[in-house]
Amino acid sequence: MGARPTRRQLLSGICGGGVAALSGCAGSIPGFSSGGSDGRDGIDRTIKIGTMLPLSGPRSAIGESVREAAVLPIDQVRDEVALTFKQRSVDTESDPTTAARKAKSLVEEGYPMVTGPLDSDIVLQATQQVLIPYKTVCCSPGATTPTLTTLNDLGYVFRTAISDRIQGSLLADTVARRLDYDTAGTLYVNNDYGWQLSQAFSQSFRRDYGSTITDQVPIENTSNSYIEAIEQATEGDPDALVLVAYPEMGESLLSDVLSRTDADILCTDSLRTGEMHDRVERSLDGVRGLAPLVDGPGSETFANLYMEATGNEPGVFESYAYDGTAVLLLANAYAGKNDAKSIQHAIRRVTSSGGTEITPDTLADGLRRAARGQSIEYRGASNETRFDENGDPTDTTFEYWAYDNSADSGITELDRIKP
Repeated sequence: MGARPTRRQLLSGICGGGVAALSGCAGSIPGFSSGGSDGRDGIDRTIKIGTMLPLSGPRSAIGESVREAAVLPIDQVRDEVALTFKQRSVDTESDPTTAARKAKSLVEEGYPMVTGPLDSDIVLQATQQVLIPYKTVCCSPGATTPTLTTLNDLGYVFRTAISDRIQGSLLADTVARRLDYDTAGTLYVNNDYGWQLSQAFSQSFRRDYGSTITDQVPIENTSNSYIEAIEQATEGDPDALVLVAYPEMGESLLSDVLSRTDADILCTDSLRTGEMHDRVERSLDGVRGLAPLVDGPGSETFANLYMEATGNEPGVFESYAYDGTAVLLLANAYAGKNDAKSIQHAIRRVTSSGGTEITPDTLADGLRRAARGQSIEYRGASNETRFDENGDPTDTTFEYWAYDNSADSGITELDRIKP
């Protein structure tokens, strides 16, 4: 049986092939050269970029902080380059239908690229209904669903967030080998993100370690109590209980879980926040989890910029949002026009190795170089910020962490894991 093609192999071809052929025929694409400068001077122009994030609804608690990170690169360089920026933020209202409608409004106003949407189910609806058909580039800072890897997106969908296929398999390894448990159950938020991560963990736990999943129980992100779901999830007496939930669910969920079960609690990335100590009356010390580690070359610069702008410490999704916007701005500058197809191809030109290294600290210089057609290599805040043929990030390290009220951040790092 032939191998299933990747979504990037389904691109309408250039030089008789997809993106894989880009490096071999870059010189034949207008505005693309094999290295150095092609003589362009694209500084005196306007770059158009939209953001699509949940500024109201259940996900607004994180949506606003992610939006602040997504527009930070623009604010950072606005006075340092002879480019102008037209930026518009729309509110997805934490709702897939609304997100599709807002995406269409950005497309109709001529925005060729978007940072966002944030959540997996919203990304899938907005891209398939609007952004892909209308050939608009997007880079999600939060969509972790494995579905995006095989989506027939014509090459327009990228993400800086790490696929839950990776997190699921690492969670399974942690429960089975590090903790030496044979049984586990999951409580997962009832949407594509929750289901896919629960499935990724469960399949790996069974397949790779011969272990038993006692139950996978969906929960709603608007619930005030999770007791009934917890009782169902723990009926089979699992050794470990994996929580796949959003930060806004943490107060009720962790309070209910800690009062109802003696199972070892493992959390996924969204629950990694030291602020949870102030929300949950019971002690969280010892509750552990996994999350992608923010360890890019520009992580410190970004953290300082974000704290100066907002007064708050950034989380992992904020760093993903910053990198997403930075990459889109650099690609647009390199493309020399607000054309989604050109921007799509330029993304790899500004993130591949071989050019002048650009980090958040030198973003303005990177924009000037990109606008003149010079080869650059952006290395981000969250990680190395490179993309595979499916638009997925290729470099990451995970943190094995624990809640620790005595730590300054409320979180203690137990180990680092390289997939």
